[in-house]
Amino acid sequence: MDKIKSLLEQVNTIKKKNDEILDATGSRFNMFRICGVNHYENTHSAIIAEFLSPKGTHGLKHKLLDSFIETLGDDFTIEGFDTMSAKVKTEHHAEDDGRIDITIEDKNGNCLIIENKIYAGDQDQQLIRYNNYAKKKYRHYQILYLTLWGEVASTQSSKEVKYLPISFKDTIIDWLEKSASLAVRLPMVRETILQYINHLKTLTNQDMDTKNKEEILDLLVDNYEAASTIFKTSYDEFLDR
Repeated sequence: MDKIKSLLEQVNTIKKKNDEILDATGSRFNMFRICGVNHYENTHSAIIAEFLSPKGTHGLKHKLLDSFIETLGDDFTIEGFDTMSAKVKTEHHAEDDGRIDITIEDKNGNCLIIENKIYAGDQDQQLIRYNNYAKKKYRHYQILYLTLWGEVASTQSSKEVKYLPISFKDTIIDWLEKSASLAVRLPMVRETILQYINHLKTLTNQDMDTKNKEEILDLLVDNYEAASTIFKTSYDEFLDR
C-alpha cells in the first residue's frame, strides 16, 4: 500500500508541474473549450468542414484539403479527385438515408464522405445507408469514419461496407499541424488552428509535454507491480458501477 501511495503522489507531482507549465505559457486559454466545443459533433464537423473548404474564410483555397488528402496517404482511394472544384457541405441530406456529417464533392462526380463520431453511438445501419446512397449518387466515393481514437464502426452499422477509420488523436491533429505551417503568413488563421489542435489534444489526453510523459512512464515501469494494482482496482470499480 505504501508503494501505491508513493507512486500516486509522484505522478500527481509531475501532473502539477505540467499544469504549472500550461499556466505559465497560457496554454490553458482556449476559446474552443470556453465555448463548450467538446461533445458536440455538429460543431466539430462545422470547424473541420470550414478548414477543408476551398471557399473557406481561411483564404488558403484548396491547400488545406490537399494537405488532408496527403495526410491520408495511400489510404485515400479516389483517383484524380479535383480539390480545386471541391464543394464541402455539412449535414448533407442523403434523401431517405439520413444526413451525412460532411461531404466533399468535386466536379467529376467524386465524393469523400466523413461520418464524425465524438461520443454518440452508431444509428441503425448508418454506414450501410450512406453507402447505398453514395453508390447511386457518385461516380467514385470513399467513406471515412472519424472518432476520437480511431475506433471501428459497429457491425450493425457497417456490415460489408468498405470504410476507413480515422482519428482526431492522430489523423486530424497531424493534418492540422501541417495546416498551421501552411497558414504561417495568416496569423489569425494559424492561431485558430493551433487553438483547435490544443483543444483536440485535451480531448484525447495529449496535453502533457513529452518530458513529463516520459517521467510518468519511467515511474510506471520502475513500479510495475504498484501500477498494475492501481489499474486493476480502478478497472474493477469501473465495472461495478
